Amino acid sequence: MSMNGEYLRVTPAELDRALKDPAWALDLAEEIQDKQDESEPAPSEARHFTTHQTWNPLGFLLRRSAFPVDIVHGEEPLAADDWGYGPPKYLTPDQVRAGR
Repeated sequence: MSMNGEYLRVTPAELDRALKDPAWALDLAEEIQDKQDESEPAPSEARHFTTHQTWNPLGFLLRRSAFPVDIVHGEEPLAADDWGYGPPKYLTPDQVRAGR
């Protein structure tokens, strides 16, 4: 068993709904991942991304470089439930822009 970093790109409307209904968000994440596994879109079009097991070294390097946001673990809590490695977190659009 390994711990993989899993990320999902959502629209602002999807984020609003996810914040109100975390169970819906988990279903959405699983649906997008399943569809993407079948179609293998180009990286620029993909909505699901995994760092596999490199999430921890990436987080270490980004913290050492004083990166402005925690893109590895997220910043804001999405749900209280454990989705596999703890509760999921997200970045706001402003936080994403700060990390560019």
